[in-house]
Amino acid sequence: MKKFALVIVPLAVIAGAAGAMPWYVGVQADRALRNEASSLSHNPQFPFAVSLLRFDRGWLSSTAVTRFTLKADADYTFDVRHDIAQLPDPREGWVRVHSIPVWIGPIKALLDYYFGNQPALSVDTVVGFDGSRTARILSPAFSKAVNGIPATKLNWGGLQGTVNLSRDERMAFKLVAPQFGLEAGEVQSGMKNLSLDANWNMQGTAADWQGETKLAVGEFRFAGPQQQVALRDLSGAVYQRTKGDNVLIGYVLRLGAGRSHRPGEAEDSFSNAVLDLEFDQIDKRALAKYLDALASAESIRITADAQSGMPAQPVLELAMQLLRGSPVIRLRQLGVETPAGGLSAQATLAFDGTGLGKVQLTPELLSRLKAKGNLEIAGTLLRAQLQRKARAQAEMALAQQGAPNTEVNLKALAEKLSEEQLKSLTESGLLHASGSSFTVEAEFAGGQVLVNGQPASQLFGSMLMPAPTMQPTSPTPAPPAPRQAASPPLPASPAVFAGSPR
Repeated sequence: MKKFALVIVPLAVIAGAAGAMPWYVGVQADRALRNEASSLSHNPQFPFAVSLLRFDRGWLSSTAVTRFTLKADADYTFDVRHDIAQLPDPREGWVRVHSIPVWIGPIKALLDYYFGNQPALSVDTVVGFDGSRTARILSPAFSKAVNGIPATKLNWGGLQGTVNLSRDERMAFKLVAPQFGLEAGEVQSGMKNLSLDANWNMQGTAADWQGETKLAVGEFRFAGPQQQVALRDLSGAVYQRTKGDNVLIGYVLRLGAGRSHRPGEAEDSFSNAVLDLEFDQIDKRALAKYLDALASAESIRITADAQSGMPAQPVLELAMQLLRGSPVIRLRQLGVETPAGGLSAQATLAFDGTGLGKVQLTPELLSRLKAKGNLEIAGTLLRAQLQRKARAQAEMALAQQGAPNTEVNLKALAEKLSEEQLKSLTESGLLHASGSSFTVEAEFAGGQVLVNGQPASQLFGSMLMPAPTMQPTSPTPAPPAPRQAASPPLPASPAVFAGSPR
């Protein structure tokens, strides 16, 4: 009997504990939802106020509803319903939560029209035994006429994604949407292979975060009767790195290829376009103050009239704090390639904030600023751009001289004018020839601007002098023959105006 009791009692304790476990998990889920709602509401960077409307606790499962209200406009609100499974799963974790937004009014009617009886968005979250959370996001696909515009069709390829949040506040985020497009008769537009990736360490305030977010679009197309545009391999990224008391923030935009075409015109195309910009030595405390002010409900509610009357002192204090950190702006790369050649540029702008006192717009403040940059452009591309701008001047010159305004004359005279302008730019020192390309190096230091090592005032002074008026040439009249009248001058031909006598 004693042996039987030794077996039964532990089993009863284990069974009781197992039976109580779902209830305990429900209690913890209730507490966690309330704490998270409070944390999000008090986060100045989160645009919504969050409240737990109700938590209906059951033994094995519970339901809860949270409400999201936009801090800037209390009239904009929506609820989210959570179905919580509280029976721990050894393969997944403590809790599984199925969340669906509950829309009301016109938004609900619109989403019901497109998605039918399916939820427009659903999120399935698992809370792991280690405290981590994994969420799967889903939006179903549809193809349907635009509500109220039967002749226009909307194609939505759906959306899938995952969010992983570790216990130490590291987040990995990925969303993928195969396609999105509109069809309206002869006009069609759309995007393919959209993706959003993020990896962040979110410990501390937003100014302390470190990580990167990337947005990519595989293809964008627009086709209509008057124009066709196609872009391929679009991507953008923002990243942030902490460096002691300072922060480095970077932005990168890339475009693999693009082309545009209009009926009756030549196609324009380019490839490998890039803008890579970096802000370094940004004071972390100043950045945190700026982010808090930007995201607070009070700053969002300020009207345009009120903003115009805001005192400048807070702005100056923020600027002073940023400048004391000796900020640096780097244009790491600006470039593009075209069939006529490529262009690339780099630049750095730095401010020396050592021992800076009160910020005032004085020459002393300007003397702390240093900048340096360079530009390289292919000769064929530069000539093509100069010729394009010279066409208007060529048209005017031909009209003034009464010459035929033909494409041959326009092209020849535009080429001549552009070559003369290019010669003037190189002889003045504003451009340097480097093989088949041209370069410009600019620098600002000590309050003086230098272009290719020469003072800008000297260079641009000569460039701003009035250019000599272009006069078309005509053949010189033949000298009079003995005992004969002088021959009349020959009429100038279009070829003479074009600068290429026949």
